[in-house]
Amino acid sequence: MAYSFRHTKPELAGVVIKEKVRCGKSSCRCIKSKKLHGWYYYLYWRDGERLRKRYIPKTRINRMKQEIKHAKEKDALFSVSIKSVF
Repeated sequence: MAYSFRHTKPELAGVVIKEKVRCGKSSCRCIKSKKLHGWYYYLYWRDGERLRKRYIPKTRINRMKQEIKHAKEKDALFSVSIKSVF
């Protein structure tokens, strides 16, 4: 298993996905028709075998994407330096 900078925040190994959702209210239009509510942004990541999901407010989307991108770049730099040592 390779070392990862994401071990302290496993959600940084995830992706941000936008999707439409059903609200769950029995009298809502989204239950009876295909008109869903949205767009909402969710962060998906793996925690061991489980797939996790967390809502991301619109005000945090760009910041979360930047954090994920930075973590991936950090991992890439670390893996290159480790391979050159061994």
